[in-house]
This record gives sequence, C-alpha cells and structure tokens, in this order.
Amino acid sequence: MPDVDAIGGMSPADLEACLRVFDGERRRLHAQIATFVNRVEVTGAFVGDHHRTVRAWSKAACNWSGTEAFQFAQVGRMLARFPTAAAAAGAAGCLGVAQMQVLAAVVANPRVRDLLDGGEDHLVGRAGDCDFDEFAQRVAEWVALADEDGADDGHERADRGRKAHASIVGDRFYLDAAGGVVQGTLLKEIFDQFAQAEWFADWQAGVLEHGEMMYPGLMGRTDPQRRFDALITVFVTAAGMQPGPAPTATDTEAASSTASRSGSGCGVVVNLMVGYEYFMYHLRKALGDDPSPLDLTNPLNRCTTANDVPIDPHDMLIGAALGHVRRAVLDSTGVVLDMGRRKRLFTGPLRDTVMMTNRWCIWPGCARPAAHCQADHLLPWGHQGPTTSGNGGPACGHHNRWKSTGYRTWHD
Repeated sequence: MPDVDAIGGMSPADLEACLRVFDGERRRLHAQIATFVNRVEVTGAFVGDHHRTVRAWSKAACNWSGTEAFQFAQVGRMLARFPTAAAAAGAAGCLGVAQMQVLAAVVANPRVRDLLDGGEDHLVGRAGDCDFDEFAQRVAEWVALADEDGADDGHERADRGRKAHASIVGDRFYLDAAGGVVQGTLLKEIFDQFAQAEWFADWQAGVLEHGEMMYPGLMGRTDPQRRFDALITVFVTAAGMQPGPAPTATDTEAASSTASRSGSGCGVVVNLMVGYEYFMYHLRKALGDDPSPLDLTNPLNRCTTANDVPIDPHDMLIGAALGHVRRAVLDSTGVVLDMGRRKRLFTGPLRDTVMMTNRWCIWPGCARPAAHCQADHLLPWGHQGPTTSGNGGPACGHHNRWKSTGYRTWHD
C-alpha cells in the first residue's frame, strides 16, 4: 500500500494501475464469497444451525446487512448459471462487482429464464466492453426485448397511474407528479431549459460584478434555488398562454407549438431514436402480422429518447403515425449519417445528431449529461477533422479544453 508521499510521486498511469490491482482482488474475493454461499445453499448445509434460508445463515455468520446477504446469494446463483461470468470474475477479475449484481438481477427474473442460454455471451461480453452506466442500460434493453409483455405493462402502468398534486403544508409548498416516460421527458426538457436560463442570468450578473474573477461559487443563488425559480417561471409563462388540450404521450409537435405561444420561442422537441428493424417488427405486430423474433443482441433493436430513456413501442408507433417523431437515420453501426455540407461549427440538425451520439460527455468517467455539453470535433477541425456527425460528440467545457493537450478521441 503506497503511503501519501509515494502517491505524490506516482504518474497518473501508475495510480490507475495500482487501483486496478486492488479492485481485481476485490472482484475475485467477491466472486469467491458468492460462489461459496451458493454452494452452501445448493447443499442445504445452512440448516445445520436451523436457519431457514442461506441469507439468514450468512447474515448471522458474518453480521451482514439483509441487503448484503441477499446480493451475495443472488450473485452466487448468477455465477452458477453463467460459467463465463464465473470465469471472468474469479480467475481474471475482469467482471466488476456492480456488473455482477446487474447480471444477477437478470438471472433472477423468471420471465427471461428460458432465454438466458442464448443471451449469456452477449450479456457477459457487454460487461467487459462498456462502462458501467452503458452496460446497465444495454442489459435493461435486452430484458425489455426478451420480456415484451413485462416492459409494456410497466409503461402502461406508469401512464395509467399518472398524477400531479400541489399542496401547502405549514410554511412550505410541495409539488409532486408522476407519469409516463415520454411525457416526463418533454416536461424535463422544458424545465431544464428554463433552469439553464436562470443559471446564465446569475452568471451574467456575476460577470458584471466580479469581471474575470467570476466563478460559479460567487453566483447569487444555489442550484436548487434557481431550479425552483425556473419552475415559477414555467408556470407564470404558461399562465399567459391560450388554454388548450394537454399534449399526449407522443404529441411532441403540439407541445412544441404550445411552448412557442408563450413568446419564448423555446421550440422544445423530443427526439425518439429507433432502429429500423425494431420499428418494422412492432409495426408488423400492430398490423396483426406474426414477424420473426428480434435479435436480442442487436444494440439497434431499441427505441429510446436522445438521452437513452427507453420508450414503449406502442407510444413510438403512435408518434410515427401522427408524424410527430423526428427520425434519425442510422447506419449499420448505429452512427447517425452525415447531414450535408462541411462547415466549421455544429449547428441546427447537425448539432442535434452529434448530441445524440452519446448520453454523457465523451471523456471516460465524466457523468456530465450531453444536454449540458458542447458539440465537439473528435478529430479537431485544425487537424483536418470534418464537421460531420461521425466526427462529433458531446464534450463538457472542461474536457473539451483538455482534449487538445495531447489526447486523442475516436468512435469505438
């Protein structure tokens, strides 16, 4: 274990290598414990001290929390079910602890049990190919494809249970709402734009007062305060509009028109990303046909918002029928195709396609959402990088500046 002085003299590469050594040991030990717990469960050895379940036995033996005991038992069953995962986690330490828990939840889902054999290589392989957030999203999409009825029921329940409630309790005001994903995405896009406007207002006021010494810590309001003030602005703006019917789950064009009546011209649009084969499969089903099953391992067999939020196929088809879905044409690798002329900056529809290429900043480990990033050239313009969607990606301001100091970026 390096001490503080030794760490101060280590290079970034040495620091990462050291952390990976420790994490590899943690992964192997986690897999060994889970495997041991599973074998105790399979043999029934835990009943020796009159425990009813292996969870109760392990909780008593190691003073684990109930959550810990549950997770070790679940991961143990997954490793026994997926030999490739056991090999990756145990011998090589290549499978992360969090990834094991995601896979364990899939194995525990009784509705996809019959498809696990065919999905093992894909699911375990993605655990090593993607960062964790991307992996968890892809696994969720695989489960949604494998369990169509369950996914549809979830979206239908969310829409059927939509609600909104405003109340004043004592000296505080509370606003609570819940509903479907498409409506929620639209509301969030509008709210985030108003919140961003409040942020820029605070920043400009700070620049006028502090000049070049301005930094976010000198802003007059906290982020929660700005977001509440943005909510007030949304309601006050809406109060000056002509009343009309609320937009439906996929009626994003109507919602955009409604927003424009306020005079702000915000033009909010919700983009739905859908693979062609996935679209045709659900269209044929809706028309009463019996199409061949989709390839569960094809990453384009999905429908999401630009921020990778899964969308119910039924809502997607309604939007397509009404003409309210902005189409994004994808090539065989899932990259949005080029949209025309060469130019210096990503603007208009071309900027939209670039921001659709990733949910977050392209810098590994950066969780800044794409909506808060800049459309950036992967191969810099100054190095003959073209202004095309294939050479673009979202980058936060901080990492956009760092990118040109000896690093290189590329589409994987």
